[in-house]
Amino acid sequence: MTQVLSNMLYSACTICLVGISFSFIFSAAKFFHFAHAGLIASGAYAYLVFSQWCSLPVYVSVPLALAASAGLGLSLDLAIYRPMRNCGASPLILLLASLGLYILLQNGISMVFGDDTKVISNSDVTPAFLIFGARVTGVQLTVMAVAIAVLFIKVFFLDRTKNGLALRAVADSPELARLSGINFDKTMGIAFCLGSFLASTIGLLQAFDVGMTPTMGLPTLLLGVVAVVIGGDGKILGVAVASLFLAFVQHVAGWQFGAQWQETTAFLLLLAFLLCRPQGVFGKRLAKTSV
Repeated sequence: MTQVLSNMLYSACTICLVGISFSFIFSAAKFFHFAHAGLIASGAYAYLVFSQWCSLPVYVSVPLALAASAGLGLSLDLAIYRPMRNCGASPLILLLASLGLYILLQNGISMVFGDDTKVISNSDVTPAFLIFGARVTGVQLTVMAVAIAVLFIKVFFLDRTKNGLALRAVADSPELARLSGINFDKTMGIAFCLGSFLASTIGLLQAFDVGMTPTMGLPTLLLGVVAVVIGGDGKILGVAVASLFLAFVQHVAGWQFGAQWQETTAFLLLLAFLLCRPQGVFGKRLAKTSV
């Protein structure tokens, strides 16, 4: 039971990280950023380039890989999304563009690195830590620690920094944010940069844990999106609680019915929320008023 709870907590932290990274972009841009899945994989493959192709040490390869992925996310906004926004593109058009970019990123990674699973962990097998009877690897502990740190950092960033308050203003009302003198394009660039940085962090940690493939980002992204929808409007507390609930439901389903039911159960849960409570757990239903 303690091992099941440990695995559940690890899954919840992974889902929470993905949900937070996705909500950075979704709350400001208001469209489903499919290319986010490609950015999750980009962090792992950028690390492969710096560590194995360039023979750089780990402490140099990791920040370079994360910075490269953050730069890639910012470049997508500058080169693709910003011109489309300036031309008045609808969220549907931006969604279709992001889907095309994801396909481009995935196929580009496949062409350069191949479709086989790559392993970047050290050849020496490190023993797992025994905590309350559950075996936890160092990578899993790192994921949990990073998830907790990101929760506090995002709260501080959104509530105490100028750029964070600007991002909240753009998320609430882009038109009013522009009228208030907020640099909309700069704020969107910050959202894409931070979201891409976190996404690449998730991909890199997953690669250290179980390896990497060009398609590794999409299943991870979809679970994060489910957590954002269930939590309600990308709220930090909502994403955290929804991640725990989603991980619990998935592991109970896998425990009772088999691992093949884990993803199915997650999307059945999403369907139930969309039908019964589309605003999510912490979201508020908009009231209709007449003038």
